[in-house]
Amino acid sequence: MTLETDLTLFPEDLHAPLLGSAGNATVDELALAARFDGLHQLLYTRGGVRPTNAAIEEVGKLLLLRLWLSRDDEASVDGVGLRALFDGAVPDESVVEVTKKAFTQVLTVDRMSLRAVDGSSRPLWPYDEPFRLAEPTVLQSALALVNEILGGGTRVADPLGTAFDAFLSGRYDHSGGLGTYLTPSSVARMMAEVVLDLLSSDALADVRAPIIADPFCGTGRFLVAAFDAAEERHENVDLAGLLDGGLVGADQSTTAIAKSGLNLLLYGAQQPEVYAVADSMTDPGLDRLRGTLAAVLTNPPFGGGKYDDALGIDRTRELFPSVRPNRPMDPAIAGLALSLELLRPGGVLGIVLPEGIVNGRQFQDILSNPDFHVVASVSLPTVTFALSGTVAKTSAVFIRRVPRGERTTLARVDHVGFIKQAGRAVADPEGSDIPAVTAALLNTLKSNPASDEIETVSSRPLVASVPSDGLTSVDPNRLDPEAVKSRHELLATGGIELGELLRTAPRSRKGKRTDEPFVSVLHVDQLGTVSWNETLQYNPTTPGQWASSGDLIVSLLNPSKLRAAVIAEDYPTVMCSGEFGVFKALVDPYALLALLYDPRVQAQLRPLGSGTSSSRRRIGPEDVLALIVPFKTPSELAEIGEQARREVRNIESSRLRLAALHQPG
Repeated sequence: MTLETDLTLFPEDLHAPLLGSAGNATVDELALAARFDGLHQLLYTRGGVRPTNAAIEEVGKLLLLRLWLSRDDEASVDGVGLRALFDGAVPDESVVEVTKKAFTQVLTVDRMSLRAVDGSSRPLWPYDEPFRLAEPTVLQSALALVNEILGGGTRVADPLGTAFDAFLSGRYDHSGGLGTYLTPSSVARMMAEVVLDLLSSDALADVRAPIIADPFCGTGRFLVAAFDAAEERHENVDLAGLLDGGLVGADQSTTAIAKSGLNLLLYGAQQPEVYAVADSMTDPGLDRLRGTLAAVLTNPPFGGGKYDDALGIDRTRELFPSVRPNRPMDPAIAGLALSLELLRPGGVLGIVLPEGIVNGRQFQDILSNPDFHVVASVSLPTVTFALSGTVAKTSAVFIRRVPRGERTTLARVDHVGFIKQAGRAVADPEGSDIPAVTAALLNTLKSNPASDEIETVSSRPLVASVPSDGLTSVDPNRLDPEAVKSRHELLATGGIELGELLRTAPRSRKGKRTDEPFVSVLHVDQLGTVSWNETLQYNPTTPGQWASSGDLIVSLLNPSKLRAAVIAEDYPTVMCSGEFGVFKALVDPYALLALLYDPRVQAQLRPLGSGTSSSRRRIGPEDVLALIVPFKTPSELAEIGEQARREVRNIESSRLRLAALHQPG
């Protein structure tokens, strides 16, 4: 089979994955992805590789063989030169056997291996790993494409990632959960550029030890993105040192380590330092790097309650005291804690986190930690990881290990350049927001506005610089100028968290209605009064929860319209809807009710919550407790409370009297 014939197997009109390879995807890179797509079609339909997802392993093995030839033109096996193998000069009847022997042999070549933590060499794949592609014509086609990719003498950006993109673009088997969430290269490159821009000018000038790591490295996409971004900086960058000892990767998957190591070898590394771990949180090899790294770039695994290692949880609690001891937690929290601990003073973390973590109570521990500064957060659309089998909402968050700064940049990417249709990626007609967001981020971080106001750098896509002390969340979707301004103004005048004056009441549900009133959200008006006459007649089938006289109830549904009230002294116990948060006041509850209805406090509530529509957005009790309210002295609280109680009781009593007046007889 000749090369010319082989190339007809890869039609140029195939749909490319369109995820890019470095920075903005070029036409050549997309064409390469399309050719990989064609190769994968052959492997799946005619290659005889089982399981189907193992096909990418065989592509990697062929890339390793071609790299061996690039480094040693005399490389051979049983007298057959690798040059003949890749030039198509080995007959079909023997090409499979020659390739299998060549792969077994390359695993023993020291300069084609990985460096372990102790400095020893180890092969990319185990010595007994077989080569599985057994169909001669398909193998010849694969050899021809790999030869074309690596035979031109120029480096190919992230070829393993590009190949993986093609798999994710439509033929990867997601049954049972993929477990691999490959960050699109354009996102990885954006994150690398931002992280490197935040480092000191001499951070990469003399690399003699590990300096950039990804403790959950997958195919090594973040590592090669960091090298690409560093290479473009040119000035004050020790590229050779960075490539041959400055980059470190770890992962639980041995197949991921093979891909990551191969990617770095293809970039020119002599012996990459990437290795498999049982648990990145407790691995001794990563332990030695704690407090030493200039940068960490990573996308950790996530999923509530999936991490239960006792030592890992204890270590996480050192940075996140709100994590419960001996309770399973989201591994993303553990990954965030590890990544921060790996940083040296001044070091920078770029990490992909799900929306639940960014908006969760554990992240408040970082926002309030004086030793870390959340520099920026970029919201990503759900399509970002759709090809990996998840539509989780995520953000790229950037944290520097320095005392808390004054400004945080928030941005939102609505378009990453592709959308998912019929299980594969197609070009987004709206294009990509990533280049514009990257440029705006870099400019904003350099200018560092001194103003106390929100500065909107761009509206579409959204990029804004905000005061850091006005933030309760770095989710850009919660960005509301009035909310941040209100918090900032209140803090500047001594405002305090509502949680200092209030605590959450134990949640007590009740399934059967008795004679107590039942308060629903509809019974509370925007002045904080309750239509008690209606609550006495209301008898829903949905179970409620107990509340007592003097409790403050706050609706957790649709925070854009505050509904809060105090349970009147006339009703020792009532039932209220499960949509309320029930709180015990440490001071006069009517004073707190008045503070809640302060326009500056209501402004903080409006952008909060998550949900599928504006009318069904929900918040949690912790969101209420985190509100900043005006500082008042005890005497001022007593006066406000007395006035609010009097006016609220007047309205509520009038309603009861008016309702009685309308009754017959």
